[in-house]
Amino acid sequence: MIGRPLPPALENPRVATEATVRHRLRDEALASAGWPSDAVYEFWVPRSNERADVVVISTDMSGFEIKTERDTLKRLSRQAAAYARVFDRCSVVLAERHVAAATEMLPEWWGVVAIVSEGMAPSFRSVRSAAPNSGVDPETLVRLLWRQEVRAVLSALGSEPDPQASRSSMWQHLLGLVELDRLKEAVRGALLGRDPDVARIPTRRFCG
Repeated sequence: MIGRPLPPALENPRVATEATVRHRLRDEALASAGWPSDAVYEFWVPRSNERADVVVISTDMSGFEIKTERDTLKRLSRQAAAYARVFDRCSVVLAERHVAAATEMLPEWWGVVAIVSEGMAPSFRSVRSAAPNSGVDPETLVRLLWRQEVRAVLSALGSEPDPQASRSSMWQHLLGLVELDRLKEAVRGALLGRDPDVARIPTRRFCG
């Protein structure tokens, strides 16, 4: 779980930037993740124009949206709907002033984490823990697989696709072969297996 209960007296009024929040969030999320694990910035969500600020890939996929003091919640409902199609758990990490509105706006299974601003070293206070998402959409999730990845998954299942098969036809073929849990496993394996030295479009791995 990201964050821990802190008394209000320990909160610092200095404003943390999104970059510092993102780095600290990465460190805490990876520290509590299983192995193997990885974290990605600006993770593209298929069938949308949304990108999750931080995604941690381990035994499941957790998406995090950051809203600092400088941000508004104008896009949060739209982002929440998009993230629900692909992530096993979702959390919003946000400035204290946004907590009440975001908690009311988001589904109850979303986690809510308050940013405790401490200059260059922000920490977090857990307001509500993220619960499992029962609404992951296979048709959206499968689109995270690149052409060579979906081909490899099909081959491993003993269903070698035609060499000329399109990516979309292979996606549909795979959807007809596996249940959602197996698809999730295949997507996580593909994401974790991508070469960090190769440009990760539409995702980008953390550096450092």
